[in-house]
Amino acid sequence: MTVTRQLLDCLHTAFLQAVTLEQYADKVIQQHLAANGGWTIEQRAYFVTTLYNLIRFSRKLCWITGHKMRLDALEECTLEESWHFWGAYMFLQTGQIPDYPELESLQASELQQALDDAPQDIQMSMPVWLHERAKQELGDDWPTVAHALNHSASNFIRVNSLKADKNTVAKSLSKQGISTSPVETITDALEVQQMGYLFRTDAFQTGLFEMQDAGSQQIAPLLELKPGMKVVDACAGAGGKSLHIAALLENKGRVLSLDIHQHKLDTLKKRAKRAGAHVIETRLIQNSKTIKRQKEKFDRVLLDVPCSGTGVLRRNPDAKWHLSEQSVDDLIVLQQDILQRYSQMCRIGGKLVYATCSIFPSENELQVQRFLANNPNWSLEQEVSLLPGISSEFDGFYGAVLVKNNAE
Repeated sequence: MTVTRQLLDCLHTAFLQAVTLEQYADKVIQQHLAANGGWTIEQRAYFVTTLYNLIRFSRKLCWITGHKMRLDALEECTLEESWHFWGAYMFLQTGQIPDYPELESLQASELQQALDDAPQDIQMSMPVWLHERAKQELGDDWPTVAHALNHSASNFIRVNSLKADKNTVAKSLSKQGISTSPVETITDALEVQQMGYLFRTDAFQTGLFEMQDAGSQQIAPLLELKPGMKVVDACAGAGGKSLHIAALLENKGRVLSLDIHQHKLDTLKKRAKRAGAHVIETRLIQNSKTIKRQKEKFDRVLLDVPCSGTGVLRRNPDAKWHLSEQSVDDLIVLQQDILQRYSQMCRIGGKLVYATCSIFPSENELQVQRFLANNPNWSLEQEVSLLPGISSEFDGFYGAVLVKNNAE
């Protein structure tokens, strides 16, 4: 594939947008792909992959290029520094520095020596606070998890069992030049080997699948759903798990999808219509009364709570630069409140699944332990911890199945 000067100029512009204007990388990518419709699939893939990797490894690239003043001040990055980061990235990938005038000051021997001398948090390209916290919470598992999080994520889809099966979707996508392979351990998951124009395919337009990581697809089944059940997805967002729940219910029963953001619920409505998920009802959480009115009305409750997102850093590498230790601590307090208040929506004998996409036990096992200590009428039935590189080849997720045994 030819990497044109125009493509590189767009790459540097996008990198500076993402790191200096505090724009999330996925939005920046959408803007540039839309503005460059003439790029080939290979050029689009190079742009996306390279931009994410420049962001993912930006701390390491700052260090080895000698721009150490940018380790904690990347928002002041210049175009010259962006070129140096790309040159260093290409050196790490190929062992050579590309022949561009912007890279004349880079020396391969100096880059290699700086890399050899870098401390562990630099080698991992992690913020210092995240590195130290993860070492404390994960212990000896952290280097393996960090290594896994620093690899680009594979792409997975969830086949919509309301409309199709794996074979049908795989054949349909194959006809439009997109290759997939089944994930044997996940009922409705296909791994996309070659993306192409996935969202322009007939299969997507007619609601035969949704984009969803294979790890995420393991959460809704923890609810042990049966057709006819009443289920609430209390932190629904744009509804990926609500759609999965509707499919597992076989469109029989009721799914109430709640969220504090109306625009996310509006997106869910569109997705539900495309998927043919007729049992989903959306409702905005306006105040505490919205929750209180649903007390003990549901057989199953899913709390996919707001979290640090550290389990999905492969997919959202810029998130680690937006996070802070204080923001994680604030999320832990919020999670405690949601678990305590929203659990009241579960009927006696019903089940609740508490879920995150975090790697931190402080957001996961310790939250559940604290809840159970304060609520003796609940018991733990099952826990699932998916740690990238340790217990999962997918993104990092946690799920705990709690049973409400009697009234408070």
